Amino acid sequence: TNFCESNCQGWSSWAASSDSNLTKVAANATKGLSGALETFEATLGLPTPEELAKEMQESESKQQQSGEAPPQEPAESSQEAISPEGNPLYYPGSGLWSGLSALSVTGTQYLNAGLDKLEEVSNKAYEALNDQTTEDTPKTKQRARDSTKGPNLMTVLQEARQKYEQQEKISAETRLTMSYLFDEKQGLSQLEALEMLSKECVLKMKNNPSEGNTLFLYIETSLELKSGDSEIIIEHLGAAVTDCLKTLKIDLPISKINQCRYEIAQQLAEMDMTTLDETAKPSDTKKTVLLSTSLTSVASFTARSVELFKKIAEMSLLKSTLDVDMKTQADTIKFLNEVLCCEIDNIREQFEQKTESKEDVDRLYLETSNAISYLQETLYFFVPILKWIVVKTSKS
Repeated sequence: TNFCESNCQGWSSWAASSDSNLTKVAANATKGLSGALETFEATLGLPTPEELAKEMQESESKQQQSGEAPPQEPAESSQEAISPEGNPLYYPGSGLWSGLSALSVTGTQYLNAGLDKLEEVSNKAYEALNDQTTEDTPKTKQRARDSTKGPNLMTVLQEARQKYEQQEKISAETRLTMSYLFDEKQGLSQLEALEMLSKECVLKMKNNPSEGNTLFLYIETSLELKSGDSEIIIEHLGAAVTDCLKTLKIDLPISKINQCRYEIAQQLAEMDMTTLDETAKPSDTKKTVLLSTSLTSVASFTARSVELFKKIAEMSLLKSTLDVDMKTQADTIKFLNEVLCCEIDNIREQFEQKTESKEDVDRLYLETSNAISYLQETLYFFVPILKWIVVKTSKS
């Protein structure tokens, strides 16, 4: 309000000053024009008003003495002028002087109108300043509140750090799942390849229908998963796998399975011989390393086992004759699958003995069950493969 009053007083003082200055300018302009008129009349050789008045008086006095009336000029062709004595005078420069007088009056009117307009502008400016003061105050406060709403740099950095740590935690948890580890060990790609072979055999079976074959029912029954399957005790894994391959009359190396089992045994031996220093490494780190090693070992062995079944399917489909009874083939494939599943469970038990946390034990058991499910799924894919082998060899 003080700001507005001071501005209004400034406008008023400026208007008063302008009024005085304009009045002086008008007076000077009138004075200057009068001087210019006198100079103009002198240049033309016209007599002054005093001289004209004196001549007129002498002329009238002479006419009165001679008894003649003074000549009257028409009012239309002359303009009235007032002499210093108050008598009407007519002379050539009186019209110009009247025009200048009218110009002076017009200038005064314009000056007064300008001052009135200036005062009006000053009043409007005062009102505008008052309105701006009353309206901008809440807007300024609102802008101040809005500026504090947005997060500052520190908040943004903290949120980014928390988000990064959360993503890292999720990534770490994801890496400790059987689906991730099984895919990382190329087990999923091997299982998908076996599935493609199975689908190809299904398509071939549709183009070559052979219903009512008793071997089909036996294959389905033999490779069916049963919940009451008894555990198999294996003294030597390599020998058991080799015997199954000999029964199927398939010559395949099992070096990858043997190498994988050997590496797992080495890891278990290192855990027995090496004790982690709990003062140097937190217990959480020890638990994480143990769980990660256990799940990675199970996933790696499961992937090598699925790869073995995929190769058995490929070699069996390449045969043109049925050199082994189909019932024997189905029973042997089922037995080999059970052997490898039991070995996966044995690996879990060995790592479980090194685990102190019940939570990790439950986690290891759950992920191992998922690994066994991947391996048992190979039996489902083998059903169409064995059926197609039956159809193909019966035509040859």
